[in-house]
Amino acid sequence: MTAIRSLPLAGIRILDFSQVQFGPMATQILADFGAEVTKVERPKLGDISRTIDVRSSGIEDSASFLAVNRNKRSLVLDMKNPRAMGIVHELLEKTDVIVMNFRAGVAERMGLGYDSLQEKYPGLIYASGTGFGESGPMKNMGGQDMALQSFSGSTWHNRDDTGRPGIFPIPFIDFGAGMALVQGILMALVERSASGKGQRVDVSLLDTALFAQMNEYTQWMMRRFEINWERDNLVGSFKTSDGWVNIVGLFRPDPLEAVCDALGIENLATRPQFATSELQMENREALWSILDHELSRFTTDEAVQKLSARSVLCAPVLDYDEVLAHPQVINNDIIRTVDHPTAGPIKVIDNPIRLSAAGSREYSPAPLLGQHSEEILAELGYSSAEIDELRVDGLISSPSRPSFA
Repeated sequence: MTAIRSLPLAGIRILDFSQVQFGPMATQILADFGAEVTKVERPKLGDISRTIDVRSSGIEDSASFLAVNRNKRSLVLDMKNPRAMGIVHELLEKTDVIVMNFRAGVAERMGLGYDSLQEKYPGLIYASGTGFGESGPMKNMGGQDMALQSFSGSTWHNRDDTGRPGIFPIPFIDFGAGMALVQGILMALVERSASGKGQRVDVSLLDTALFAQMNEYTQWMMRRFEINWERDNLVGSFKTSDGWVNIVGLFRPDPLEAVCDALGIENLATRPQFATSELQMENREALWSILDHELSRFTTDEAVQKLSARSVLCAPVLDYDEVLAHPQVINNDIIRTVDHPTAGPIKVIDNPIRLSAAGSREYSPAPLLGQHSEEILAELGYSSAEIDELRVDGLISSPSRPSFA
């Protein structure tokens, strides 16, 4: 009989002051694998992402919040109240990792600076995420994914034929930075197991954005040449009879010949204007027009089958509903259903990490604002009367719904 193994981060306690996506995504991954995450939120509004969702009807059903805050507990604490730091320090006595994404200097003004906490809690891992870094001329500026896309060169690199820069509509810098923060925290935990000492983990959106463009920047710094994998190669989306197919003509010397062979047409590379890859890109508009015409003879499925048979990298262009219904996505079991107390059953995306010894994981929905305030304080030893006093004083709050006591 196979022994049941605990999740790898069971017993790790995290005090989470982060908001929106960068930090919360990181702490959600840690929570998914067993870490106990206590999310500290401001009174009334909580995490900014509770109110940023324009389709939500209130702070409890924000998809932006629900997506990245499962498996956590919510403690509402008015950090402007002088008594709040007493509770924070009580929590820190049993905390392994503190996570925050304040602007530089804010944590210090709150009394949560690294130097002061390191002295009091030498084993504490202090994980900090910022927009531009902990030092430098822009350290006090707030950072956000789309702003950092622009600042880091990504938006310039994504300009269209008219020269208009384009923002990529997925927060890939926020999520890349969140993954980096997770890696930093895990490395610090490993190091602490040997040294017994905590340390500081810093991740900035700016550094993450540059890291994501390491190929492009290395080429630019070496040769002043701007790599554009789509513009410089036979890469693009083409209309089929019932949709679109994306062709990626990379990793082979003769992509156009292979595409033509797959479609059963003459080898366009024998025409003078398409004789080399450089000429193909120079005459891209004409070539794309021909390929659009030829691919329109097939359905998307037929096109994918024909191209794949000739080992041409390709994929159908799927909308969200088609992705969610696809047998491979269903097979990968990446969609999770959780029962939220006010939003009802909701479907969320699991994290992509699969551990063979952590196959059975529970999923609790993102918490209501202050849902666990009383529970957490009781664990610290506060009596019901003391908790009531703190609530009356405005220091804490908890949901009024009796089912979440």
